[in-house]
Amino acid sequence: MSSGQKKQLTDPQALRALAHPIRLKLLELLTVDGPASGRKLADRTGESTASISYHIGQLAKWGLVEPAPELAEGRERPWRATSRGITWSATGDGSPEFVAASRALREQFIAQRLAALDSYQRHQDDFDTAWQEAAWVGEDIGYLDPDELVEATERIKAVIGEYTAATRPRTAHARRVAFFGYAVPTHDGPS
Repeated sequence: MSSGQKKQLTDPQALRALAHPIRLKLLELLTVDGPASGRKLADRTGESTASISYHIGQLAKWGLVEPAPELAEGRERPWRATSRGITWSATGDGSPEFVAASRALREQFIAQRLAALDSYQRHQDDFDTAWQEAAWVGEDIGYLDPDELVEATERIKAVIGEYTAATRPRTAHARRVAFFGYAVPTHDGPS
């Protein structure tokens, strides 16, 4: 896997292929937790191994995952992510097909992130006090121009990247943490 690099998706068909909840979940698991076999991915997602095999094939078709034969044990065929995540343009080549595919992927991505936040809210009491106090949900609003927005989001992504790097060692009390943020212009302010 490429260390720290995100794969830029530029084909609207690749965006459409990834705009599927199972595929996004599989890509997340392989990116964050590392290589895994179809059977292990099926156990983690509750999907059948046949379903996992199909969805992994779709991810492989677009170069998002690849076999990891050097990690194979017995008949298990492990897969790994080919990058540390994905990125894509909102408008790409400007074609209606690209814009629609970009929007579909963004909608699926946002739905999964909001589901993670909702799950935390519903199960907050299951976490000990230290985790409840460490969890953060916040917001702020200000006036920025497009260049300032790019600068701000790049700085935020860099800080988060320091803590989510695949090479960063895990402490004994570490657990999976979902970061989700957004920075979008509001429709109700001056343009």
